[in-house]
Amino acid sequence: MKCHIIEKRGFAVARISGPVDKKAPFLIRSIVHAEFNGRQPKVILDAENLDESSNITMQLAVITAFKKEVDLMNGFLKICSLRPHIKNYLLKNRMDRIFDTYEDLNSAEKSPWERQEYGEKRRDTGAAA
Repeated sequence: MKCHIIEKRGFAVARISGPVDKKAPFLIRSIVHAEFNGRQPKVILDAENLDESSNITMQLAVITAFKKEVDLMNGFLKICSLRPHIKNYLLKNRMDRIFDTYEDLNSAEKSPWERQEYGEKRRDTGAAA
């Protein structure tokens, strides 16, 4: 698996691509912390080029690892361009309440930055707490 991070104005896009092996979820921590060290990340995870032949469990592990690391840094994560089988799995298992998913990168970029927390959404207003 490859992860290419593109900085945009006020947020970053993490494009993951290629096959996912069992080491991939463990690499996410170093990727997220190296890129966003010391700041609250706003990340769009683009899974459009993720290899379909990879095990669905490993793909979910990568997505979950991204969410965990961004949440630990008190950041915001949007996930876009999921393959239909992963999106269906999330819906069937009611995991869509945990992950903030979008059809494509464009819709994720245009939506407000909200963090889903077990059915609730918090919006980043840009003001200090």
